[in-house]
Amino acid sequence: MKRITALILFLLCSISLILIYNGFDNARDHQGSMQRPNPAELESPPPTSDNQHRQQIENDESNEILTMTFSGLGLLKVGVDIPPGTYTAEKIDDSIISRVTVKDSPEPYIKNPRIVLTARYLTARSRFADRDNYIEAVSMGGGIPVMPQDDEELAKLLKEGLTEYAEILAERYDGLVLTGGGDVASHFFDQEHHPASGQPDETLDIAELALAHAFIKANKPVLGICRGMQIINIAMGGDLIQDIPDLLGLDPGIHQDDQTRHPIYINEGTWLYDLFGSQVDVNSTHHQCVGRLAQGFTVVAEAGPVIEAMISGNILCVQFHPERMLGEGMLPLFEDFIKRCSYKYIEINFFTDHLIFKAAENQYIDFSNAFITLN
Repeated sequence: MKRITALILFLLCSISLILIYNGFDNARDHQGSMQRPNPAELESPPPTSDNQHRQQIENDESNEILTMTFSGLGLLKVGVDIPPGTYTAEKIDDSIISRVTVKDSPEPYIKNPRIVLTARYLTARSRFADRDNYIEAVSMGGGIPVMPQDDEELAKLLKEGLTEYAEILAERYDGLVLTGGGDVASHFFDQEHHPASGQPDETLDIAELALAHAFIKANKPVLGICRGMQIINIAMGGDLIQDIPDLLGLDPGIHQDDQTRHPIYINEGTWLYDLFGSQVDVNSTHHQCVGRLAQGFTVVAEAGPVIEAMISGNILCVQFHPERMLGEGMLPLFEDFIKRCSYKYIEINFFTDHLIFKAAENQYIDFSNAFITLN
């Protein structure tokens, strides 16, 4: 009888111990589940420093799309700072949507990019016009200048207007400088010829307009200087003021004298502002200027009613001649342009209020005040 009683007591104690152990185990599991992050949290990108950018994530209940608003300049790595995916960006204020760019690397992928320089063919002398100042500026900036003498297809395009070579050249080289020169034929921007306008070289007009289109289409950086700025504005749908003294009533001595320096006033937060601040003195040898601004461009600098600089993405334009002012502090402009030509940019559309781009793992995104939607 005592043995039976002892056995019963042993069984009861064992059962009690098992129940107590299970209770503690369940409690521990419950506590662990409260502390363990869910898979979505594990996949979320780690936060980045506030001094680089601000990120606000919201859930739009109407369509359940994750939206992220970024403010300020910064370089984000995909897969670390933001998840990979297809993004749609659009303007939310007066920001420049074309500042959203995708890079394969934060470092240049070309050490010395090759830069096409345009030049007028001088028929009477059977040669192309000298471009020594531009060659020096591009070389000092870190690029390799390519002249018509260096490329047979470039020579044929500029001399004969064979536009089929433009896209080949845009694929072959890393950037384009549209140089200064004479007046553009007015019919290219749907105006009558002004009496003060010079005799145009329409073969050069056709060639440079084709090059502008081709390099922009290929998403290669373009720098337009004086006439080059006007060519770009025409190519993208803008027009010109054909004579500043007549149509704007300004003193020709200010804008048509290479020895004179006059100030231009630069908008804060722009490409030129980062290089020179709010004001810089420039030369001026032009009697024409940009009139109606082409779609997608933003005014960067002005001198009264004259637009002195404009930008859209990596399409940079100045009305003055920085290549003649390297000794007066203008070299950083070319260094900045050459740096832009050293990167690979992909899937960017400069000329719409909305753009769609794909961000793959380990790519980098530059942004400025863009509203980005993850699809």
